[in-house]
Amino acid sequence: MNNEKFEQMIKKSQRKFLIEHNEQLTHISRNLIAFLNNRHENDFQSLYQFFHRVKGTAGTIQLMEISETAGELEELMTDREIHQTNFQNVMEKLVKGTGHLLHLVEMHLEQILMEGNEYAVTTEKEEDSALFNGKVLVLDDDVTLLNYLDQVLTSQGYEAIITDKPDEALEHIKVSSVDLAILDMVMPEKSGLDIYKEIMAVNSRLPIIFMTGLSSKEFRSEAFREGADYYLQKPIDSDELIARINGLIRKSKLNASRDNRDELTGVYTRKHFIEEFEKNRNLFLENAQPFAVAFMDLDDFKSINDTYGHLAGDDVLVKFSEVMRTHVEPDGSVFRFGGDEFLLLIPESEGDRAKQIIENLREDVNDLNMTDKQTGEAIRLTFSAGVAEYTSEEQTKTTLLEKADKALYAAKEQGKNLTVMQNEVKELEKNRILVVDDEQLLVSIIQTRLGYLGYDVDHAKDGQEALLKLEANEYDLILLDIMLPKVTGTEVLKRIKGKELNRTAKIMMISGRHSESSVLESLRLGAHDFFEKPFSLDVLEHKIKKLLTS
Repeated sequence: MNNEKFEQMIKKSQRKFLIEHNEQLTHISRNLIAFLNNRHENDFQSLYQFFHRVKGTAGTIQLMEISETAGELEELMTDREIHQTNFQNVMEKLVKGTGHLLHLVEMHLEQILMEGNEYAVTTEKEEDSALFNGKVLVLDDDVTLLNYLDQVLTSQGYEAIITDKPDEALEHIKVSSVDLAILDMVMPEKSGLDIYKEIMAVNSRLPIIFMTGLSSKEFRSEAFREGADYYLQKPIDSDELIARINGLIRKSKLNASRDNRDELTGVYTRKHFIEEFEKNRNLFLENAQPFAVAFMDLDDFKSINDTYGHLAGDDVLVKFSEVMRTHVEPDGSVFRFGGDEFLLLIPESEGDRAKQIIENLREDVNDLNMTDKQTGEAIRLTFSAGVAEYTSEEQTKTTLLEKADKALYAAKEQGKNLTVMQNEVKELEKNRILVVDDEQLLVSIIQTRLGYLGYDVDHAKDGQEALLKLEANEYDLILLDIMLPKVTGTEVLKRIKGKELNRTAKIMMISGRHSESSVLESLRLGAHDFFEKPFSLDVLEHKIKKLLTS
């Protein structure tokens, strides 16, 4: 900001401040008289708040004499003797000091009015509407200071949200994407620290700057203990304030970017997808512009890990991510959902266009010349994908992802290395699953979840019953608890392999944490995978889909 604009801004704020506080001094004089007569706490608080506010704001807008006088009066109000034996002596100083403060306000106001300039300020933001550095919320009980900071922030390309009401500030933070908040430490209704705690409950990552006229180390220490990012002493130096805001917002955005990126591949994390989904959903609600998502899963990735090792697998994931980003960014986004499963979000796009993008990506992936660094062997890479589009406000994030997931599952069932649209999903024959476990509650939960996903689920309460069912029926997947009554899960596994019961069935062992050696033995005997109790139903679902489509 150039010096001329800054000077205009200061003069405009001074004029507003002097007019308002000239009127307020009449009321404060009445409070002072009332306090002299009855020493009522409400009158004391009104006086203290007024002097405290004037000290900070006047100093900020370069009315230093007024700031210093108000500071002396504030100090008198905190003098112990005001409540003790020398009350009369302190009151005499208060009366004289208040009179001097009134004189200074009237003198400066007269000087300002004689200049006869309204000091209309054209801010840099108005001159350059493209300048936008973020949203800053300012909470203070002094309206003059709020208006001044509004001008300062606006001139530096920030959108300023100013308020003197704590509840209003909190509501803004709940519904707006605020980048930083500035809070006055001393407020009439609530303390700045109380407001800070409420804000942290809503957005614990929001950078906070406290500002106050209090110079107590105790207040500063308490603010930093609570987690404040910075503490500014009134009067506020506007250059320092802007410098602090710039630095804190840059740091916050850098940290957010790091938190939202997958450490291995550099694409976005699953958590960040929620934010991007809501952003695109809001755009759909505003202008009915659809968007598409695609679930993508590398074909036979487990065999790459098993054959060449996990380091080679990591190299494959990194390369695959790089190719995806070249096809989707900067308009779309790539997210890693876990393992070798990725999600693409393609804004302003219907499903057909999204499918074409993925088919172009498939050509590049199929043409990749990847080799194992250790053996020099070629690694062929393919993937399957399922596409769903957001075309109705009734859709939720969950329902949209379920459609894409079912389309991915269909692509796997139809031979892999395919892209399937949600409307191309055919009714597939249900997979049959046998759950072998003696914990009835656990079995009930698994049956309900898998039944909802469209699987045909059967149950055996012990190893003996499981063997009978395996002789009579064919299953696609067996969930087999290691610790079973009558016949253990390990013995059932041996019988399955020995007698070739359900030869094509995939077997997933269920184990407690104490069964590590049994798990290793089960894998050696031919089990395909395992999961531990307690477990996540989402993880179980993901493992089942991977096994049935591998």
